[in-house]
Amino acid sequence: MKRKFMFLTTVLIQLIIASEMAIIGPLSPFLALYFGIDQSMVILLSLGYSAVGFLVPYLGVFGDKFGKKRSISISLILLILGSVLGALAKSAFIFAFARIFIGFAYFSLSATNLSYISEFVSYQNRGKASGMLRFAFAMSILVSPMVSAFLVDKYDSLAVIYIPYAIVALLALVFLTQLPETKKYPDVVVNKKEFLSLLHNPIAKKMLITVFLILTAPTLILNYLGIYLINNFNVSQVNIGTIYTIAATGTVIGTFFSGTFSDKIGKYKLAKILFSIMLVAIIPIPFVKNLILIILLAILFSIGMDGGWTSYQTLASEIFPEKRGTFMSLIYTVNAITITFYSLVGPIIYRIGGFPLLIIIASVFLSLALYIISTLKIEE
Repeated sequence: MKRKFMFLTTVLIQLIIASEMAIIGPLSPFLALYFGIDQSMVILLSLGYSAVGFLVPYLGVFGDKFGKKRSISISLILLILGSVLGALAKSAFIFAFARIFIGFAYFSLSATNLSYISEFVSYQNRGKASGMLRFAFAMSILVSPMVSAFLVDKYDSLAVIYIPYAIVALLALVFLTQLPETKKYPDVVVNKKEFLSLLHNPIAKKMLITVFLILTAPTLILNYLGIYLINNFNVSQVNIGTIYTIAATGTVIGTFFSGTFSDKIGKYKLAKILFSIMLVAIIPIPFVKNLILIILLAILFSIGMDGGWTSYQTLASEIFPEKRGTFMSLIYTVNAITITFYSLVGPIIYRIGGFPLLIIIASVFLSLALYIISTLKIEE
């Protein structure tokens, strides 16, 4: 019974953090209007959110050092605070400030949620636990864009989204008080020499570069697709949320396909195939004048992106088994660097060349990533 309660708590946490992360892109047109800012500047609302991702290695160490339950509890309190501030925000500055707390919670909980369960679940059943959290993530990506777009269109308020987040986070915090703490390791520290040694490894270096190049596409495209649709196809805010939800079916298909066939086809080979599909899907988007075709391309993009990322991330976790935690922390740090970088330069790029220029940059970087991946010469 206690284990089921543990699964319920961690799934609730996964639902909140994934849902909040997934709504910003679809709500970009609404946020620009709501806060009275230029459409190109909406991505700046994620600047503080992503910048705290640089703390990922330290967040993992905190959980090991003081207990993962304590780490999750602190993160949930910050999530509640950020959600309440986001609900009450009447300016873009306050909303961006609120998302710093939410971002801290997102990166901390993403790193700790599965680790907490793993302390109490046998290795043989750990795949099921991971699958439950991944399913919760996929469902959040699938449902939240449409629901959030409907709510803000009907009530013209962010409170109808962020107050429920705060309530669910509070509920998870109460549930957590009934669960056990993990073993503590007081002597654990962030080993900077370990990080630097990996950066000197040619395979590690190439993989980290490709992470930045690959994540350029979703970071730029998902943040500006809603704005592109509303400006070029006169799509309503509700329908933008629906389109993002339809596109997210590709996330479910891609992750399921990757999870099912990565061991049979090979994670390295499958990642290259799916990232190639992702590239083929994004190139035509600015030249297509049919909304249905754009939606189909968006689904294909999601299949390639999330399916490829699932295989590639798993592959990365196997490259350095003895330094797995260190290397995966570096990958999440590069993830944060990517979002932070494009939060700063995205508005400039958009103003210079609009959505087509974003697609060109994403396509070139993804092509370069595929070339670098092909030179890794990894044998599974």
